[in-house]
Amino acid sequence: MTSIVYLTGEYIAKQNAQVSVFDRGFLFGDSIYEVIPVYHSNPFRIKEHLDRLQYCLDAINVGNPHSEEQWLEIIEQVIEKNGAGHLSIYIQVTRGNEAQRNHVANASTQPTVLVMAMPLSPEVADLTPITSALLNDFRWQHCDVKTTSLLGNILLRQQADQQGFDEAILHRNGQVTEATASNVFIVKNNEILTPIKNHHILAGITRDLVVEIAENASIKVHQTQITTVA
Repeated sequence: MTSIVYLTGEYIAKQNAQVSVFDRGFLFGDSIYEVIPVYHSNPFRIKEHLDRLQYCLDAINVGNPHSEEQWLEIIEQVIEKNGAGHLSIYIQVTRGNEAQRNHVANASTQPTVLVMAMPLSPEVADLTPITSALLNDFRWQHCDVKTTSLLGNILLRQQADQQGFDEAILHRNGQVTEATASNVFIVKNNEILTPIKNHHILAGITRDLVVEIAENASIKVHQTQITTVA
């Protein structure tokens, strides 16, 4: 089955989807993204994902190209056109395409919007533990913005892999932030600890769900600073 993507107003086959080399997302990583799991054709926690999308657009001063109703319609169409069922919806919004490369964006530039379906990651079949390196978090100061500029995360993950680890838990001056592609939770004395949300941590939708489930089950959750020596 041919995969269909939404690209700035059009539903087209993915092999025909093209973005200009002058698009600021390509030239500068001047873009944000969102990934939404879909179960039985239903986007999971769609409001929370769209709220985070709006937060990230606001953070980089890009106007939201669609209303919430329009986003829902586009996502629904992409799900339907790609066979529905279990999927992962990827959204990317760049500042847009300009005539030439320039650090200062033209105020009239219109965003480029990509929405595509991907296979949903398989469910975890067991609880096999993984190993994790403890690495210095050298990324920028706004990790709360879900930007496509993931070079820091990639380099840290590669560093962990080269040292023989599956993942890396990151810290800044001894204060734990997050892993390269997930949030961090610690179980201690039958209670859960997780770093407090700030600009150094992406506010994960799954993170908030874990906190919600734990609290509903009367499990104490401490959203607090965690040190590397705790």
